[in-house]
Amino acid sequence: MALNFLLSKGYTLLSRNFNTRFGEIDLVMKDKDEMVFVEVKTKKGPLFGTPEEMFTRRKYRKVKNMGILYLNGRETKCRIDMVAIDLWLSPPSLRHYQNVVL
Repeated sequence: MALNFLLSKGYTLLSRNFNTRFGEIDLVMKDKDEMVFVEVKTKKGPLFGTPEEMFTRRKYRKVKNMGILYLNGRETKCRIDMVAIDLWLSPPSLRHYQNVVL
């Protein structure tokens, strides 16, 4: 759902579920001249908070560090985006946050 949404906005997919022993990035996309590391948070029910609340500072740091590993020393413009999905709503709700900084 998140991937299709971002593709419809003109993003290009570079990698899905990029992982190492240190963690995982859900989607690595390209938006024009900028590399975008995307964290997708999905909730199946209203208990325990919103998808946005699940994207903690700890998770942000992990995505940032994984992005550094992905770049492997290459210099390029990049940012972290987050997509929040509530599957329990009808129709499901999707929110896209660009350039998240925590």
